[in-house]
Amino acid sequence: MQKLLIIAIIILLAAACTKKEVADPTFSVSANKETYTLADTVFFSFSGSPWYLTFYSGEPYHKYENRYRVTADGTPTFQFTSTVTTGTQANTLRLLVSSDFNGTYDSASIYQATWTDITDSATLATNSTSLASGAIELTPFINNDHPVYIAFKYIGYANSSQRNWTLKNLTLDNVLLDSTSYNLLDISESAAAFKPVIMKNTAVKWTVSTSQLNFKGGTTATSPEAEGWVISKPLNLRKVIPDFGVPLKNMTTVMDSYYYIYTARGNYTATFVASNQSRYDGKEGVYEVPVGVQ
Repeated sequence: MQKLLIIAIIILLAAACTKKEVADPTFSVSANKETYTLADTVFFSFSGSPWYLTFYSGEPYHKYENRYRVTADGTPTFQFTSTVTTGTQANTLRLLVSSDFNGTYDSASIYQATWTDITDSATLATNSTSLASGAIELTPFINNDHPVYIAFKYIGYANSSQRNWTLKNLTLDNVLLDSTSYNLLDISESAAAFKPVIMKNTAVKWTVSTSQLNFKGGTTATSPEAEGWVISKPLNLRKVIPDFGVPLKNMTTVMDSYYYIYTARGNYTATFVASNQSRYDGKEGVYEVPVGVQ
């Protein structure tokens, strides 16, 4: 009797497990032709009906093979615009990069870190007319995925009117060989992007907003010496965003075709990911279609 009970339990457990399993998706896809002229409509026809279907066109930012990619070698490029007013003091703004700053935004940590001065790589304003810095490449600072920090150091010399610097349009992008670009830093992040640190003369400091960095030094002939830093968040110069696909259908929809227009010439691999997914199980199939656009 006990043996029969055990057998019955095993059968019930097996049946329960079977109910939780999902079937392999039944799906196939084909295009109406292999080669198209620019702006032609590509017609993909389907057979089968998977529960879910996702489309990767093979264009930049939409490549199936890059769906899990989070880092890639490129050219990290930093740029900004600047204006300067009041006073005549020279060499009051420096641009620096550190690979060993410990991420503690205080004077002791700043002085302990090694900072490389790259001010000469930037074009800085000489008056109130906004001037673009030009593209500043940070490739020499790439060290696998080790973070780096970008800093602006303000120097105000004592006993004369000091400068007022305003920096806008600050961006850092990782630009890959295929011209795709991934933003690593943007002034619109406000305090999340840059943090000010007062070093000397607490009456003056960098102010950070979602549109600019500003340092206004002393304005009188008796102004004391001033020094202020504003330092970026830690930056991985190889960071990218994973490519993504377009969801085409779910369990509630039926689809037997899809139309798409490529806007640039090239050879693409259109990829369709068909899947059946439940809370207990998942099955997936990947289907590729070559597409040439002339």
